[in-house]
Amino acid sequence: MSGRGLLVDLSPLRESPPFRSIVIARTIAVFGIGMLIVAVPVQIFDLTGSTAHVGFASTSTGIATLFGLLAGGVLADRFDRRRLIVWTRAICGLTFVGLALNAASADPSVWAIYVLGAIDGAIGAVSITALLAVTPALIPKNSFAAAGAINALTVQLGMMASPALGGVLIASAGVTWNYWAAAAGTLLTVPLLMTLPALKPDEAETESPWASLAGGFRFALGHTTVRSVLIVGTIALLGGGVGVLIPAFVEQRFGGDPRAAGLLYSATAVGAALGSVGSGWIKGMRRKGYTLTVALTISFIALAGVGFAPAVWIALVLLAVAGAFSATQEIVAYTLIQTNTPDRLLGRTNSLWSAQNVFGLAVGSAVAGIIGSFFVASTALIVYGAIMVTLSLLALLTLRSLRDYVDHTVHAVEVDTTTQFVGAEPDESEELR
Repeated sequence: MSGRGLLVDLSPLRESPPFRSIVIARTIAVFGIGMLIVAVPVQIFDLTGSTAHVGFASTSTGIATLFGLLAGGVLADRFDRRRLIVWTRAICGLTFVGLALNAASADPSVWAIYVLGAIDGAIGAVSITALLAVTPALIPKNSFAAAGAINALTVQLGMMASPALGGVLIASAGVTWNYWAAAAGTLLTVPLLMTLPALKPDEAETESPWASLAGGFRFALGHTTVRSVLIVGTIALLGGGVGVLIPAFVEQRFGGDPRAAGLLYSATAVGAALGSVGSGWIKGMRRKGYTLTVALTISFIALAGVGFAPAVWIALVLLAVAGAFSATQEIVAYTLIQTNTPDRLLGRTNSLWSAQNVFGLAVGSAVAGIIGSFFVASTALIVYGAIMVTLSLLALLTLRSLRDYVDHTVHAVEVDTTTQFVGAEPDESEELR
């Protein structure tokens, strides 16, 4: 395979203007979230001097995001997804305006920050679910892996750059301008998104919202491939709690040097970004299910190895390797979810996949914290990584439908590259299996 073939495939951006608009909107949304991650805690702590208030704001936004994701799945399978995206992005922009006006007032309200942050979390989650659900309608099926890589890369780069940008804005101009910048960027995407074509589901849901959500759960848990991807995704996110152990590890091994802590926190994201850039080979991989579980296992082996690292640079390399293979797992999972889900269920299935991210990471952080309370940090990393390796190997051995999954679209594309959607959709019997 040529070096060019190893790099992320950017052809969906060139060939599909609507997809390009979606990516721009998602990238700006990520930057808005990243700037909020910095601005809200800084402002609340400045107003209250209380870490409890900071934690409460974070928790309330997280809960609102979780419910927003589930509601977004139902809405995206019921209404025109373009209209849903446009309205939700507009509302998110207005919440940033509200936060800016509150910050600029003589006596900023802490409760206004809580409420507006929660609204932004919920509405933003609806928006993200709809943005994910429309992708398969905008690009050929054989480009799903490329779209997953592009989405992952923009999120990773955005989350690396936006907190730093937010910190610079706060330091130079104050928290108010942080909110104004996020508001301007978000509202500017609304006219761009209005150029999208109508994106109604193939078969709009007519059931009650609760019945519709239950139908999404039945599909996700009943479809063998989708269910297996969600199981592996849960294991992957349980391993995401490693950040909890880094401060104690730096204290034990590297004398508490904050520079080392900062580098270790960024190493996984840097590795994930590099893994996304070099993900072009995934498109031609037929055994995607096998690739998914093997990549996850390798990422956890690297994670466990961090506990043995005698020098900062070794720990950095291992965390970057873990991030790169974790990104591979995420891109393949995205591809399998979009490929195996009918259009009428894309909103709910993507919402469950996204909600799993929020829940799994929270549980993983708790697990890492518990392990860290029983062992010194380096041992905790080894034990934590070993547990994750064991779980990923169990998934590889027991999830036969995923291990044996073959992507028939890889060879189908070679036969007919003019067909927009190559390969057979899963039939009803597979959906209900």
